[in-house]
Amino acid sequence: MNSPPKLPQATGARRTRKVLRQLGQIAILRALPPEEVQALVPHVERVVHSTGSCLMREGEQGDALYLIERGQARVNRSGTSESWQVTAGSAVGEGALLTGEARSATVIAETELITWRVSAAAFQQIVTASPSLRRALEELMDARRKGVVKALPSSRAWIGTALRAAEARSRNFHLWQWLMTAGMAAWLLLLANEHFHWVDPERRIAWFAVIQLVTGLLIIQGACEAFLHGVERLGARLRWDGFISGTLGSALSTLPEFVVIAFLVLVEPMVAFVTAVITIFNNALAFSIYSFFLPKDREGVYAMPRSLAKAGGEILITGAAIALIIGIVMVAARFGGVKFTLVGADLIVIGSVLLFIYGYYLLTLVRYYGEGKDDSESVPPDPGRLGHDTRWAAIISMMLMGMVGAYCGGEAIGAFANTAIRQLNMPMIPTAAGLALFAGVSEYIIVYKAHQRGELGIALSNVFGGISQVMFLLLPFSLLVIGIAGYATGNAQYAVPINTVSILLMLLLFPLFYALHQCMGQDKSLSNLDAAAMTGIYLLLLYFLFTSPA
Repeated sequence: MNSPPKLPQATGARRTRKVLRQLGQIAILRALPPEEVQALVPHVERVVHSTGSCLMREGEQGDALYLIERGQARVNRSGTSESWQVTAGSAVGEGALLTGEARSATVIAETELITWRVSAAAFQQIVTASPSLRRALEELMDARRKGVVKALPSSRAWIGTALRAAEARSRNFHLWQWLMTAGMAAWLLLLANEHFHWVDPERRIAWFAVIQLVTGLLIIQGACEAFLHGVERLGARLRWDGFISGTLGSALSTLPEFVVIAFLVLVEPMVAFVTAVITIFNNALAFSIYSFFLPKDREGVYAMPRSLAKAGGEILITGAAIALIIGIVMVAARFGGVKFTLVGADLIVIGSVLLFIYGYYLLTLVRYYGEGKDDSESVPPDPGRLGHDTRWAAIISMMLMGMVGAYCGGEAIGAFANTAIRQLNMPMIPTAAGLALFAGVSEYIIVYKAHQRGELGIALSNVFGGISQVMFLLLPFSLLVIGIAGYATGNAQYAVPINTVSILLMLLLFPLFYALHQCMGQDKSLSNLDAAAMTGIYLLLLYFLFTSPA
């Protein structure tokens, strides 16, 4: 039988995603460990079959499985009138992978077919090299002989784990590393220019500001990725489960934001405060917009992960109450003529209380997760399954890359803030909003990658975490840094002025948290109406912030 023509193949990560999404449709492959089956990707070919061509003939030795992407074919068995049609999404020739037996039927293309061909020889090589895959295959064969139907993970969850494993086992230089390298090169050039004065920044101040901002963004996205990979490798070595490694990875990947805030405090404390608070608004808007993209059931809702819905509802009520209390106190102090700034002790007390609440929130999340009532597909897979490089050198190198990147990226964005505010005289709120967007890049990276892998529950948890982490981790950090700097230096500039901007920021946090709690808390789910309502509310809040008289 002549070999069908092969179609042009995509390359790299794009091809990996495309092939694994096809393999995830094949039931017998979903019954096997995705972290092992992903090794098939280089051996899968996309081929075209003309109308009337024979994919396989009864009695011949099976050499491949075919997944139909487009078109239809007819399956016939000799000695019987039994015949049926297979169309897009159907797989034929499974026996070739499982047993290597002769073909049990003939398959003829009724239209032009585009298929994905999985080589039986390549599959057997992978089975031979992987004891865990071999055991899983033996268990699957035993279950089929006994007539037991094995429960399968969803296609989305299987593909997500396979994509994680493919990335973990890749030793290639990733896009984020190239971008970070470019950012570090630009940072070094900016540093060298300060010493050697090749170009006078005063003559091209706007261009220098843009370069500083882009440099910081390129480095920070790399630092976030480095921390995520470092935690995953550490989790694999120490045998953490997916929940613990995912929670720690999400928290540690925000370290570049802390560095950015620290540099902003040195430039202008009020800008650091405003940036931290506006990041909450930005992340709330991202949460509401992302809710539109979640798949809804017949009733038009998406059921949220239980731990997130339960602990998240409690933290939202707390956030709303604290924001309202601080806002009311600021109004009373300002218009009563009692106090015009929050300094030292005020900032340290507020920051410490917020950090204490966040610590207890994490403990509550762990307790709810430990009850075992969460859908297993709403948490990341255990990192030990994925094939990470667990050598201490590999772990430490990623952590060091993250720390160096956090410092250099934070310094570049701090330099941009100094240029924008003190030399270009840009207004505070729009500048802080732009800085908040870039400071929050870690959450957007995590959400984007989880969504690409089809891990929607994980993506939603991370985008919600972007709200709670900033309110109860990043904001208190900024308050503590300002307060401690004020005590250490005695400089009156290290304070948060009680003015129209700061009062509005705190008071408008109350409806933000309240609306999110109400939309999430009614039935622990999200609908498109919830998403539309939250988006409208948050856009209005941002509008009034940007158009405030201050």
